[in-house]
Amino acid sequence: MATRARIGLQKEDGTIIASYQHWDGYPGGLGYNLEDNWTDVRKVGEAIELGNASKWGQFIGTKIDFDDRNCETYDYQNVYYMRDRGEKDQQARVYKDEADYLANGFNAGEEYIYLMKVNTGKTDYLGKARGEWFYADYNTQTMKPLEEDAIREHIEMLQRHLEQSKQRKVA
Repeated sequence: MATRARIGLQKEDGTIIASYQHWDGYPGGLGYNLEDNWTDVRKVGEAIELGNASKWGQFIGTKIDFDDRNCETYDYQNVYYMRDRGEKDQQARVYKDEADYLANGFNAGEEYIYLMKVNTGKTDYLGKARGEWFYADYNTQTMKPLEEDAIREHIEMLQRHLEQSKQRKVA
């Protein structure tokens, strides 16, 4: 079952460009991936500009056969509806501001929306400015910082997998 999400980037003028993402949209999945692999504002913008996606991986990637899960890069790259499947009308959407994004970002069944804000003072290990991720869930629709929640939920998910693996070995 899909956990739908929307990924947005707040531009300097306050507008937000965002695209839909179908699989694993919860904070411990997509949220952790965003924190781990998507901190460069330019890279995030390029990925969103390609429109709605089945999934986001660790990098944008190149055109692949949407249904070929045996493709070498399928598990690691973004998979888009327009680029990789040839679907029409799957472009990113523009929202006038954060309030508009919160009010309208859940209109395609999204359970979570993510927003990279720029000019937050965050830097990477080289001192280069980076964006900061925030998120809201459908129930609260309140933006909050993503990093700690994504890491905590990802660790909990890994612990569940470890316990299940141990139980399978015992059985």
